[in-house]
Amino acid sequence: MIRFCGAVGLLVAAVGLSLAQDASPLDKIDPAKLPPAMRPPKGTSPEAIANLSQKIDRVDCFAFRGDGKFLAISGPDQTIRVWATEGPKLNWSFKQPDSIVCLAFPPEGKLLVAGDASGNVRILDKADTRQLVVKAAFPAHKDGPVWALATHPDGKKIATGGRDKLLKIWDISKAKPALLASLPDHKDEIRGVAYSPDGNMLISVSAEEKQFRVWDATSDKPKAGEVVKLPAPAIGVNFSPDGKSIVLAGSRGTGAVWTLKEGKFDDPVDLETDKRAILAANFSADGSMIAGTLAHSRTEDRVVVWTKDGKKKHEFKYDAHVPAAGFAPDNRHLAAVSDAGVFVIRLPK
Repeated sequence: MIRFCGAVGLLVAAVGLSLAQDASPLDKIDPAKLPPAMRPPKGTSPEAIANLSQKIDRVDCFAFRGDGKFLAISGPDQTIRVWATEGPKLNWSFKQPDSIVCLAFPPEGKLLVAGDASGNVRILDKADTRQLVVKAAFPAHKDGPVWALATHPDGKKIATGGRDKLLKIWDISKAKPALLASLPDHKDEIRGVAYSPDGNMLISVSAEEKQFRVWDATSDKPKAGEVVKLPAPAIGVNFSPDGKSIVLAGSRGTGAVWTLKEGKFDDPVDLETDKRAILAANFSADGSMIAGTLAHSRTEDRVVVWTKDGKKKHEFKYDAHVPAAGFAPDNRHLAAVSDAGVFVIRLPK
């Protein structure tokens, strides 16, 4: 499963089976035993158990590996950091030529895909070791960032979107990635893209179009399908683990769960938002919950967990801008990025 939160081109990836019934490395975190620099600062919710920023001013994107053992983060300091969640401890850091705006772990877990602010994509190999190498780097989009990124369930393809309004499909299975398709149907920059868990469907959203597009992804060049109208622009999209629903993030009135019925998306269920914009939204690995963030004020945002029918289950206040949050694969923990760090949140029992 690929989870994408498009508030700032942020990707939350969780690949593989749910770990909800298994021991998770995150269960072992004891805030009282962490070094002071890794403890959440004042003004954070008491459910925050760790801060993995290491004095970084801002973090824009993160991705969990499917087994939950690694968490990749990055932002405007042009450095990708991968944390081992057991401990937690910093596994490695890798300086990049430009700011990273989106990250994704493909299903097999040894690669890490990164999109940067200049429109380039980098494929990093051996991401589960300290011997990281750049497998490939290539220009993907013109005129600005790679805002949207999703890996295909087969691990051989990725979909990207950017300011040039193009949705592109790439083959990353070879030493030199190849462009398989460039789809010009969007009229504005693409902010969200997601593959269905079986890889047969692709959804894309752009910054100002009040709609989402459905693509038949059964071939290397996806075919345009249903276009679904929305009351306001969407900035992120994610599939449920069973592939039967999607959740959208965006302006007021856009945040909703859409269900696939007889081949078409219908009957949207609105998320409870207090009439606020949803900066990000994504499903838990077992599909029972949705996590995201609500814009509240210039100095305060909220991390929210909803039930799959849109009802608020948990709400955590942060005295910081929190552009996105997403579930770890264990369904019991969240990561939330902010201008005050990367918070690991443990859900109340």
